[in-house]
Parts: sequence; structure tokens; C-alpha cells
Amino acid sequence: MEKLECPHCGSPLGRGVAVCGECGKEVSDEGKPMPEGPLPQEEKRGSKNIYAILAVFLVVVGGTALLMYSGLLPNPVKGGSTAAIVNGEKISTAEVDRKLEVYKKMYGQSGKLDSSSPEGKATLADMRRQILQTLIQDKVLVTEAVKEKITVSPQEIAERIAAIKKGMKFSDKDFEDFLKNHAMSIANFEKRIENEFLIARLIAKGAQEKGLTKDAWVNELNARAKVEILAK
Repeated sequence: MEKLECPHCGSPLGRGVAVCGECGKEVSDEGKPMPEGPLPQEEKRGSKNIYAILAVFLVVVGGTALLMYSGLLPNPVKGGSTAAIVNGEKISTAEVDRKLEVYKKMYGQSGKLDSSSPEGKATLADMRRQILQTLIQDKVLVTEAVKEKITVSPQEIAERIAAIKKGMKFSDKDFEDFLKNHAMSIANFEKRIENEFLIARLIAKGAQEKGLTKDAWVNELNARAKVEILAK
């Protein structure tokens, strides 16, 4: 049997030993030093291939992002569940659809809308645009009210809802049915009341502190709002 020695220090080695017990340097199982210089040509090629694939991947991803940004490719983040983004906050298509369904139900019961006819479809499309514009306007004002640190207390919301129920002579059950018919939960309704408070106080603040009319103040807020409409 051939005697194996460490090529670095000459100490005897056992077969299959990868590290010399005396000097601590790596050796091959034939007693030869492990290569410390440049990688063999095949390994170099393998490394180059990996970097080439990575480079192509980055180009493709970057190019795709650029195309989506420019509008030449659809952006999967846009559209879908989001109808618009106002000052960084989303308006969902579900919210628009929910309000549209309420209007369809109201007009359908009155016999004023046939949603299956071309005229009815055009009316619904126009109605949908109007609903979205209303939601956008409300979102602009509510987000500005939050920026102005305007707040509404839970007690104020509860008192307003109690006043509404009293004015409409609704029992708790009647009120629940009313909300159900309008595709709303109590949480949705409370949020709506809160937003009404916020908008009213924002308008009042513009008049008191800036001396602006309601229209002038709203126009100023709209002009500085960041709005992106994703739904057509």
C-alpha cells in the first residue's frame, strides 16, 4: 500500500483524510494539496453562466417594470380590487359595486331602469363613474381632515345615529333592516357618519381660518390632492 504523506509538512496521512492533523491544511485523498489558485476552467464557466443568467433576469425584470410603468404592459398591482388611489389611500372596486347595486335596486323597483338594455347599460356606466367621483371627492376631504388633525369622538357618532333613528322613527330592528336594504353594516354606517363630521369640520376650518368660501376651499384641496383612477 502506498504511504500517504501531507504535501505541506510531510506528516503521515490516513486514506480519505481531508485535513492534516499536524499542520491543519487541506489535502486531497491522494495526499495532494487542495488547489488554492484560480478556479479550473469549467468552474469559471459555471460561475460566468450563473452571473449571465442573473444579469438577464435583472434586465428582464427591470424591463418589465419599465414597460408596466409606461403603460405598455398591464400592471398586476393596478386595477382589479382597487378603483382609485387618493392621497395614498385606496378606494376598492367592491365599495363602488356595493353602492351601484343599491342604486340599481332603487331604480329597478321604480321601473326607471332596465339594466339589460343598451340605454340601461349606458346609464349604469355613467352612474358608476359618478359614484366613483363622489367617493374620490369624499376621500380627498377626509384625508385632508386627518392631515389637519380633525377628530370625531365615538360619542358624537352614537348621538348622531340615535338622532337619525329618532327622526325616522326607527326601532333598532327597523334600523337594522334599513342598513341591510342599503347593503351596509353598522360599522359602515358609523364610518359614514364619522366622515360627514370630518368633512363638515374641514369646510368650517377653511372658512374660519383661511377666509375661503366652501367652493374655493374644496377647489384648493382638490388641486393639491394626489388622485390616480385605475377603474375605467
